[in-house]
Parts: sequence; structure tokens; C-alpha cells
Amino acid sequence: MNTRFGTIASGSSGNCAYAGLGGEHFLIDAGISGKKIAAGIERFAVPKLSGILVTHEHSDHVRGLGIAARRFKVPVYATPLTWRYFLRHGTIGPMPEELVKHVEPNQPFTIGDVKITAFDIPHDASQPVGYTLQAGEEKIAIATDLGEATDTIRTHMQGAGLMYIESNHDIEMVKNGRYHISLKQRVLSARGHLSNAACGVLLADICGGLASHLRPHVLLAHLSEENNRPMLAYDTVLRVLDGHEVKVRRLAVAERDVPGELIFLS
Repeated sequence: MNTRFGTIASGSSGNCAYAGLGGEHFLIDAGISGKKIAAGIERFAVPKLSGILVTHEHSDHVRGLGIAARRFKVPVYATPLTWRYFLRHGTIGPMPEELVKHVEPNQPFTIGDVKITAFDIPHDASQPVGYTLQAGEEKIAIATDLGEATDTIRTHMQGAGLMYIESNHDIEMVKNGRYHISLKQRVLSARGHLSNAACGVLLADICGGLASHLRPHVLLAHLSEENNRPMLAYDTVLRVLDGHEVKVRRLAVAERDVPGELIFLS
């Protein structure tokens, strides 16, 4: 099936990822310029996009969404309340009706041979979701912008061969950093972002007890430029996993501003 995943950008300044499986090709979010999106698609040699899956309406996830959808004539999948936000605020510009697709959390739908499920995540947005994409035995799970780990997230991420998961900040860096107290409270809240340590615990919960051939590739995503460092995120998550005696197939940090390498699951 040649299942693959790569990031075009990942971080507080913009997010866009690519997943290819079951003969279909998807972007997850489009929070960077149309030019950067096009360059990422060219780098990954994507033949034709099947859809753009939107997690929520914050600008670092949708900045280039309208441009990309209209340029590539690709359907945009988002929850009803996210679409309502777009319409009210004109965030993504005019969208041809045939490109507007509504998705309901926890109600799977198919595109070709790929089963896609949006699932609820806790974040301060209209109706934010993570996604799983599955074709045959191959499964990819995406969960970023989540203030805390929930049973819903754990359940949906089970069995994924690749997990793209938020490791946004170091708690002490937030507490001692330059952010205004209100922004610190937002980041650290249950509807904010997931810390490095909490990411490690979530992964340990999901991956504990897995046989070696079932261990996932893990990409740490959406790192804060202000309150995190790639090696700090990596070391913290690895230390938590080691403390729980949990192994993954591969642990890496997604690149912030440039496309990363393609990870092949099969």
C-alpha cells in the first residue's frame, strides 16, 4: 500500500502535514502560505490531493487553506462548527460549494479505500478534532492542539503505525517565560496545549505492552518556538517512555519551517 507520512511545517507558526495511503493523498491542515504548501506537495511528489482535513480554525492551521483548496480544486473536510466559524469570519475566503465537506466527530467516512475518523479533542476552538486514517492494516493518527489527554484520544490512537502527536511546551519554560499571565494560563489549561511530559505519558498509556512489531513511529509535533526546544521535547518524552519501560519504533521531532523526510509504513 506504500503508506507514508511527512510534515511540511509543524509548530506554533504554522502547521501542514501530508499523508498518503490506500491510493489517496491528504493534507492535514494548511496553516502556511500557498507557496510553501505547493513546495511541500512537489517535494513529496504528490500526484493529486484527495482532500484537506482541517483540525480547527486557528490561523496557524488554516492560513493557506482557502488558497490551497481553490488552487488545487481539492475538497476541504471540517466539522460543522468550524465551517460556521469560516463563514462568519471570512477566514478562508470564498469556497466553491462542491469543495465544502462536513465531518462529524466519531462518525467514520470513506474516501476511496481510506476510512477517516475525526475525534473530539479538548482545545479552545469551535469544534476541534484529531484524525485517524486507515487503509487495510495501516493506520495513521493525528492529535495536536489538545490541552489534556482523554480516553477518546487514547481509544482512537490505539493501533496506529504512525502517531503525529503534540509535544508543545516545557511547563517550567512557560511558567518562567515572557508570556502574559493570561496566555500562560491558556497554554497550561485543559483546553490549551499538551506539554512534553504529558505527551510522554499519553504515549506510554497507548503503547505500553505492544509487541515489537506493533510499535509505532512517533513524530512530536506543534512545538512552541517560545517555550520548547526540539532536543528538550525529545529527551523529555524519551525519559518518560523509558520510565514506563515503553518502546516505540522510532521517535523524532517534526521540522518547524521546512518539509521533513517521508516516513514509510509499508
